[in-house]
Amino acid sequence: MKRLLTVILLAIAVLAFGAVPDSEAAKRGGTLKIGMEGNIPHMDGTIALGTPIKFYRETMGAGLLLLNDKLEIVPDLAKSWKVSDDGLTITFKLHEGGTFHDGTPLDAAAVKWNLDLINGRLVPSWLKKAQKKNPKLKFRSSYRLYLYQIKKVDVVDKYTVRIHQAKVGRAQTLPALAGYFTRLILVSPTAYDKAGYKFKKHPIFAGPFKMVEYKPKRHVIMERHKGYFLKNRPHLDRIEVYYMPDANQRLNALRSGQIDVILNVPKGLVKTLKRSKKVKLYSGKAATTFAFPINNQRGPWKDIRVRKALVCYGVNRKLIVKTALRGLTIPWATFSAPGSPDAIDLTSECPFDPAKAKKLLAEAGFGSSKPFKFVMTINNTDPTFVDIAQIMKTTYGSMGVKMDIRVVDRATWVTLFVRKRNTDMTLQDTVPVLDTNSNSHTFYSKTPLDYYMMKDPKLDAMVEEWRSTLDRKKQKAVSHRMQRYMFDKAYYAGLAGSPYIQATRTYVKGWTYLNKLAFDLKDVWLDK
Repeated sequence: MKRLLTVILLAIAVLAFGAVPDSEAAKRGGTLKIGMEGNIPHMDGTIALGTPIKFYRETMGAGLLLLNDKLEIVPDLAKSWKVSDDGLTITFKLHEGGTFHDGTPLDAAAVKWNLDLINGRLVPSWLKKAQKKNPKLKFRSSYRLYLYQIKKVDVVDKYTVRIHQAKVGRAQTLPALAGYFTRLILVSPTAYDKAGYKFKKHPIFAGPFKMVEYKPKRHVIMERHKGYFLKNRPHLDRIEVYYMPDANQRLNALRSGQIDVILNVPKGLVKTLKRSKKVKLYSGKAATTFAFPINNQRGPWKDIRVRKALVCYGVNRKLIVKTALRGLTIPWATFSAPGSPDAIDLTSECPFDPAKAKKLLAEAGFGSSKPFKFVMTINNTDPTFVDIAQIMKTTYGSMGVKMDIRVVDRATWVTLFVRKRNTDMTLQDTVPVLDTNSNSHTFYSKTPLDYYMMKDPKLDAMVEEWRSTLDRKKQKAVSHRMQRYMFDKAYYAGLAGSPYIQATRTYVKGWTYLNKLAFDLKDVWLDK
């Protein structure tokens, strides 16, 4: 109940939104140029995977709630909200007068339409047509992973909307709307209903910037949206994002002033950028981790002795942090990131012990006459992945384990790891962890995105307990139980914290560092 009271008081206070310390001095106009490491296959705002598409969706989009730089839940389109005592209804008051990028109204009816779409209570026209040819075709949204509990949505008046939810899931609604990996971004009902697959190339959102040009593997151009519901934002006229898969290319472009921002600085380039007087670096407590996920249901990985050997005792985390990660973080073996409020550090219980790892492998039937063999599949967006993989290959090799390295582009990696689950082991700079539940789709077996393949009913029950618990202390206790259980079973292959470092030219002002949990560029301006 204390948590509910806090949320209610927060809503009643109607927090100020969008102010920055130097906002009075902000200059309007100009073009911000960004170097992006990853290409994206589409821009559909209802289905999304990975940081690059998250950046575009949130830069151009608006949702009900947002996170501020202290990672607190604050208003976005919803200027205030009130939660019932039992946590089963939430009433949102919306900002008035905003429009989607196509000029259609941004109001309570549009919010209801989006939530009904996500949870299958309506079928868009384009899908109805497609289903005439393929009746099995279904609409699947990433948002549903954490918003399935919303059972009914009422339009109270033009700018007031009320949601009704089930008990299981009620605790995750506000954080999911504000800052889980698929923060709700509203799409234009008119545009999405008709456009269908074309929406992937030309999305219509309601945020401060709208897309004017999208050329895959080249660039994305965005311009100020005149119908944005905050009339004094954004400051910029235009944002240009250039696809630059090579890390050194991004570095040189930033240092020369060809671009103004690198969203994700590779660890090996941090030291170089620190020496540049014309560049500013942004960082904070790690909200993400480096992990080396295994397929827990694939062949010998089902054996806990194999998992313990290679996930726990066979990994020299200290060496990897010191060398590949340049000492920028700490060794880390548990699920929640070091900077997450519910994290527990069990890393000391997994010391590097090759002898113990070899003993466990021998018990599982592997040794000199029958070496354990597997492939680590990594993507090519960050040289750090190659550095880590090479260290692990050498370390495993010293124990008689034969590991091959396969390097693919990011799109192929997502297909193999996330969609097809066709990898033995990979390296992942994880999506951000606001709390243990925020990434539970990776192991909760009742979702279509449980790509860690844990498939454990006991873990599923703990997830549901968390999602039904409104008391924060009890939530934290459940989080700790989940992390301990995954650790003891060697289901999760944590490696180290992942410092998320951004870099801008010094004339870029109003930049908000949100540790990959959210992207918000409405307050950015250029002092030049």
